[in-house]
Amino acid sequence: MDQKNTDTSEEQLFLMVKTRDTVLVDENEICKVLSFTGGSRDPGSPSLFQVANVDTGEIKHVHAAEGKEIVSTYEEEIHQRKQQQ
Repeated sequence: MDQKNTDTSEEQLFLMVKTRDTVLVDENEICKVLSFTGGSRDPGSPSLFQVANVDTGEIKHVHAAEGKEIVSTYEEEIHQRKQQQ
């Protein structure tokens, strides 16, 4: 049985996502993370994310593998807001 090679750096990056972070989904969709759903193999690590598209407001579930990068964390957004005041 052949095993697929997986890029663990992407998996580890997306496992660091927290609620309220802004992430890039697929190639061109910016979304805000609302919640996580754990998988049956490892309930501690998220496998599905409920996200809201920042442009359209559409709320949907996406698989963790669809996440490409963290655009900004919630902490970064709060820091930027404080700087603007």
